Amino acid sequence: MGVKTYSQEIESPVAAERLFKALCLDNHNIFPKVMPESFKSVEFVKGTSVVVGCVRQMNFPDGSQYKYAQHRIDELDVVNFYCKYTTIGGDVLEGRYECVVNEAKFNPKGSGCVCKMTTHVHPLPGTEFNEEAPKIGQEKLKKMVKAMEEYLIANPGTYA
Repeated sequence: MGVKTYSQEIESPVAAERLFKALCLDNHNIFPKVMPESFKSVEFVKGTSVVVGCVRQMNFPDGSQYKYAQHRIDELDVVNFYCKYTTIGGDVLEGRYECVVNEAKFNPKGSGCVCKMTTHVHPLPGTEFNEEAPKIGQEKLKKMVKAMEEYLIANPGTYA
């Protein structure tokens, strides 16, 4: 079975630069603060800052469906607000997926932006593909963007 690709666009009243910084550059600090119900902690397992090649581990709260996910930064363009990262480890891969490649591009639109999120799911050979998992993942991404958006609107000086 080949790679499955899913895309979605989310409009936001928050400027592209601010949302990019929160969701891509500083999520290891801001996710547990803004979304403690979804993120227990985020730590670096390779590297000490957000650069290409670093690996961050997202630890989920007790009682969550999964315990953790490890993401490697593959591409980072801070001028054009683009980040490509790959989920390379963790129980989120369910023993079904080799990896999941995610791309996030924040395009300015007026005083806000449009977030284009693309996910490429790479199943392991011989495994059955779970069609519902990517849909659930996209809904979680949308909720994460909206939670961060609400936080940044309420805190206009953050990442300004």
